[in-house]
Parts: sequence; C-alpha cells; structure tokens
Amino acid sequence: MKKLLLVFILIGGIYFTFSKWDDHQLVQENWSVSAKAMILLDAETDKVLYKNNSSEPLPIASMTKLMTQYIVLNSIKSGALSWDTVYQPSASVLNMNALTSASKIGMTADQTYTVRELFTAMSVISANDAAIALAELVGGTEDQFVSIMNKQANALKLKNTSFYNSSGLDGSYLGRSEDETNLASAYDVALLAQKLIKKHPEILEFTKMQSFTSKQNVKMWNTNLLLFGMPLQMAGIDGLKTGYTDAAGSCFAGTGVFNGKRVISVVIGVEDVDGDSSEPRFTLTRELIERFTN
Repeated sequence: MKKLLLVFILIGGIYFTFSKWDDHQLVQENWSVSAKAMILLDAETDKVLYKNNSSEPLPIASMTKLMTQYIVLNSIKSGALSWDTVYQPSASVLNMNALTSASKIGMTADQTYTVRELFTAMSVISANDAAIALAELVGGTEDQFVSIMNKQANALKLKNTSFYNSSGLDGSYLGRSEDETNLASAYDVALLAQKLIKKHPEILEFTKMQSFTSKQNVKMWNTNLLLFGMPLQMAGIDGLKTGYTDAAGSCFAGTGVFNGKRVISVVIGVEDVDGDSSEPRFTLTRELIERFTN
C-alpha cells in the first residue's frame, strides 16, 4: 500500500512539473516587469516558445490595426482598392481632431489623402483617423468594416477575439459602452500577426519605417522603439504594432528574425515603471526574445 501511494505521489509530482512547464510558469517570476499576458511564437513552425495567460480575451488597443491592415491589403490585392485611391475626409474622421489624446494625422476638409498615405500613417504612428478612413474606403462605413473584421476573425479561427471599431480605441473613450472595446487573446494577436506577414509580407516595409511626414510637413516618429535607428533598437526587429489605452494598458506585438527564424511576440497589459508606460513593453519583449531564441 505504501509503495502504491509512493507511485501516485511520484506520478503527481511529474504531472505537476510538466504541466507547469507547459505553461512556462516556472520562468515567469524572473521577468523585469509583469504583464497580463505574453506569448512568443515561431512564425514558421507555429511552435509556441513561451506563453503565459495567452488565451484570455483582453483589450488590445491599437494592436487592433493588425486586422485593419490585413483587410486593407486584401482589398488592394483583389483590386477593390489601389495605393493611389483618393480619400476625402468624412465628418466622422474630421471629428477625430477633437480627441486630443488619440494619435492622428489631423486631417482637414480641404485636403485629400491617398490610401498609401493613410496606410503609412496608420502603420507608423498608429494614426486612428487614418484607420477609420481606410475602414470607410473598404466598408463604406466603419460599422460595416467592423462586420468584415469579425467575419475575418472567424475565418482565421481567432476564437477569443471581438471587434467594435477599426482603431482600437476604448469604447468609453469613443462615448460608447465600456463593453464595446476590442478584445483578443495574446495567442489570437500572434496568430493574426503571423497570417498578416505570411499573406502580405509587404507590411514589413511599412512597419520598419522610422517616421512619417504629414501633408503639413510634420515629421512623426514610429511608436516602435526597438526598430533600427530608434532609441531602444534591437537587431532583427522589423515590426509590428504598439498599443496603449486605459483599458488595455501598454501592449506590443513585435516581430523579427533571430538566428534565421522569424518570431512573433505579444505582450499585453505591461506594468508601468516609474510612470513610464512606453519603454517597459520593449524591455519585456527584448527579454522574451533573447531568452527563447538564443
């Protein structure tokens, strides 16, 4: 009887060890900052190199724009849009100028903008007005575009994702219900990023740009500080999308090639450090990549 009990204890210990390691909780305590969710994915083999709370739907802020990019590039590929298609700002887009804390290019009624200009601004400086403009060009209205986003999410098997707008701004910030905030799991964001890069590799030509210059000749810098030439540059990084809102906290979906393999990282809800909500997400991403790609 004692021998049988000992066997059960040993089996239980082995199961506990491997089940913990399977979710990589043993390593989690060593990160310099905490996050609500994290994942690192080998983009070529689909192998998850690290995960922590990667299945919980969470607010994703401007990482939403990965889906907007995907659908716009689909439309260009199909011929429904071209890079030279011209956009005349709608009232909805012009009203974005009143949202002082939202990233935007500040469109004016007397100007027109090409799809290339809008797509670059959305990808480089996370311009929310540009995202809405592109949504209107593809869907007719942003609401119709959101329907396309959710259908595409289902087609890509993003099981823990729901969209309410094309930009990623919190529902409450837009005067809507708090429940109308875009949600996705870290795994879904990584999967979306993987599909985006695979189907539309040209996205990296935009995401690795250091800056965008508006029609008013205002130079605005990429929000990804890990890019070459940026303050926290990390060799190999060439994208992908930052995010920050009150609901989501600091977020970042990163990608790059390390030791000959492309990886995709996602961190959501990264804690602030001494009031800094920007750099910690990049510090954590660097740690995540260096730890599991070397």
